Amino acid sequence: MKIKELSAGILAGDWTSVQLVEAALKRIAENDQDGKVLNTVSEINPNALFEARAMDEEIREHGLRSVLHGVPVLLKDNIDVRHMHTTAGSSALQDLIAEEDAYLAKRLREAGAVILGKANLSEFAYFMSRQGMPSGYSSLSGQVGHAYVPGRNPSGSSSGSAVAVSARFVPYAIGTETDGSLMSPGIANAITALKPTVGLVSRQGILPISHIQDTAGPMGTCVEDVAGVLDILAGRDEEDPATYTCRKKDYTGTFTKGCRGMRIGLLHTQEDARSEEVMRQTKRILEEAGAETVDVQPEKILLEETECLMHEFKQGLNLYLSQHSSACRTLEDIIAFNQAHPERCLKYGQDLLEGSDALSGQLKEPAYILKRAELKKEAEELLAGMMKKQGVQCLITVCDRTRTNLAPVSGNPCMCLPAAVLMDEAEQQPLSWYLMAGAYDEDVLLRTAYVLEQGAGIRNLPDWTTEFGPD
Repeated sequence: MKIKELSAGILAGDWTSVQLVEAALKRIAENDQDGKVLNTVSEINPNALFEARAMDEEIREHGLRSVLHGVPVLLKDNIDVRHMHTTAGSSALQDLIAEEDAYLAKRLREAGAVILGKANLSEFAYFMSRQGMPSGYSSLSGQVGHAYVPGRNPSGSSSGSAVAVSARFVPYAIGTETDGSLMSPGIANAITALKPTVGLVSRQGILPISHIQDTAGPMGTCVEDVAGVLDILAGRDEEDPATYTCRKKDYTGTFTKGCRGMRIGLLHTQEDARSEEVMRQTKRILEEAGAETVDVQPEKILLEETECLMHEFKQGLNLYLSQHSSACRTLEDIIAFNQAHPERCLKYGQDLLEGSDALSGQLKEPAYILKRAELKKEAEELLAGMMKKQGVQCLITVCDRTRTNLAPVSGNPCMCLPAAVLMDEAEQQPLSWYLMAGAYDEDVLLRTAYVLEQGAGIRNLPDWTTEFGPD
């Protein structure tokens, strides 16, 4: 069920926010730690039912604040929610309880959303080890499962958020991305997700990797839901300088405007018969909707940014820890804790943590400064260059995993949505559309994605569950 349908049902008195929260908790009880054992949830908000009851009373007396009013949501466990843990999946941070909401959590509360709990993730948003650590694994909360195929890689660091949506535990969730952490699990779990332009959504209260690339974004089951959630998340935050030039638009009001008259680039990054067939379908859908398409052959689609991220991680994490109460006050403390508890914490090592801690954390090394400037310029020139050369407003590729990081490295927006039906127990990986556009052109992505969604008519759902709604 779409968010607007859930909202309309509350307003009409067909069901209550309490019933939606109870339905979410029942689904989680049956298949998160039991049943399918998807392990998507790291913590439940103990006040969720009380908050839902308050939302019901307010809606009866004053009507809806927004389409999210009374609807439950999960937030990735690197986003602060007051009086709840923010652990990033690390056993070393199991005592860290946020005193205040992250700015985006405040915006959700102001919209009337009920924060149901926190979603599991890859430890430190998958910036801990390059020694075989699987996506969705954390030393504190364990391994996230896959809603369709047991044992399949849930992918990316926002895996708990993605699988919770895929399994219909909640109608939508919030994840974060530095490079692929929204898009990769979105693709792997056949849902819709959007990584905004860096600076559209506040970074305040989010445990960081990179101040240059980090952003939070919505994950849902359809374009309309993602547009509605983005409308709530986006906006200027006086505590986050990245948002000072925020150019927010009316996403809910524009996502259905279509793409007539647009020129769209079809980016060929995956060459196999199945992908090419979907690409032909893509061309047909867009052109029938009045868009002009042009084939684009990329010059380069992957950039190596790990060296820069290692400099930025130490600086950002130490600053974050200095503003929160935890026994571990620095990255060095976390490394020492892990070394003291190797069986629990070092199953896959911590080479990224150690490599980052060996750097100054002051962002002053000439090699870092020059490399980051070079990297950002190259990403911007490659992405903007392809778009300018072809005269296109956005680029679309079909893929079974993220095959480009030009958008996250440049800070530009990108989006994914299912491009093929995903069958349970199928050997084939899901295929998704992956869209990229210019800075603050999220409306272009949403309009194009909606045309594709309506033209293809795909809405994947595991056969063991049902669409989210009241019992």
